[in-house]
Amino acid sequence: MGKTAYINDKVYEVKDGETILSFVRRHLGKDFVPTLCDAPNLDPFGACRVCSVDVALVKDGPAKAQASCHTPVMAGSFIYTDSDRIKKLRKNIVELVLTDHPLDCLTCEVNNNCELQTVAARVGIRDVRYPAGKNHLHYEKDKSHPYMTSDFSKCINCARCVRACDEVQGEFVLSMAGRGFDSHIVKSFENNFFGSDCVSCGACAQACPTSAISDVFESKSVSADKKVRTICTYCGVGCNLEVAVVNGKVKSIQAPYDAEVNQGHTCLKGRFAFSFYNHPERLTSPMIRRNGVLEPVSWEEAYGYIADKLNDIKTTYGPDAIGGISSARCTNEENYLMQKFIRTVIGTNNIDACARVCHSPTALGMQRAFGTGAATNSIIDLKYTDCIMVIGANPTDAHPVTGAKLKQFAMKGKTSIVIDPRRTEIARYAT
Repeated sequence: MGKTAYINDKVYEVKDGETILSFVRRHLGKDFVPTLCDAPNLDPFGACRVCSVDVALVKDGPAKAQASCHTPVMAGSFIYTDSDRIKKLRKNIVELVLTDHPLDCLTCEVNNNCELQTVAARVGIRDVRYPAGKNHLHYEKDKSHPYMTSDFSKCINCARCVRACDEVQGEFVLSMAGRGFDSHIVKSFENNFFGSDCVSCGACAQACPTSAISDVFESKSVSADKKVRTICTYCGVGCNLEVAVVNGKVKSIQAPYDAEVNQGHTCLKGRFAFSFYNHPERLTSPMIRRNGVLEPVSWEEAYGYIADKLNDIKTTYGPDAIGGISSARCTNEENYLMQKFIRTVIGTNNIDACARVCHSPTALGMQRAFGTGAATNSIIDLKYTDCIMVIGANPTDAHPVTGAKLKQFAMKGKTSIVIDPRRTEIARYAT
């Protein structure tokens, strides 16, 4: 067994680079220590101190309160997550937070989903000892944007929205201004949402624990008939989405934190552009043209019609008279099935994909340089390289989540080279 530390006098193994919070969560579960400023896709911050625990160097020795979210685990240390002193400290912190939050806030009633309310209950607050402050009375609601809304009277200055804008999207729209009781969130030099540089990715709304920033689709609401895990169809990145469905219609979309591809992030298209799902002009059944008129038919009839036509062409002109083009917006599995169908069932090698068609110069160059026109690396390799070169691509527009990762790469001071006849957004960050 390697390095160990103790949680409530029980010994557990420690991994390199672990914080106290990640150490406790790995062994005892994610809800064992309450947090407010922490989020799964953000770096440790240590602003609210709700996650404080007692840490002693020896058993029954003097203990010191530490913010567990950003404090590294010390081998051999004794961590106490629920000592009487820590319980009292957490309760007092949350009580002070509540003084700047309106107690008649409708977020809990409407959405039944407020992290502040959950944490307040977790630390044992039943009533508020301190008088309400006046900080929340100074702000007006911002409804200028078609998707994003803000009501900073509900803000608790946890800075999760600021960090999400910086660390996830890399847009730096939000920041903290003022000091002390005058501290508040601003958007691009005190603009409203519509006048700011916001790209509507929604990362700030998903990060906010109180609905100080939210969106017009009530994405924080937990009142849904069901939630469906699916894949975004905008581009080929393959971001996972969690879709809230009410009465058979899409109510809102969130990005799950446990998704390998996008880790709780998505772009404007993935999060908000879902009106086409239930658009009145959308086809709801297959159609076959008969006597010049398109008529709705069943899937079985449509499949039979397609099979008959393909068999007829194959018999009359041979399999090479048929070709298939697949889509970069499909999953890898769907594209595999498409090429398998064309090669095995039809019996021809006439199969192509739009990724190769619209990127033919790129594919030719990669084929000559690397032996294949396909991608040579996975996205996670960005973490393990010191230099990237982007040639003739606009990833922040075409593949926004991956584009955001490229921006983060460049902003961390690593070498990035952009070669393009246009000055794209990613060129602003290039070395």
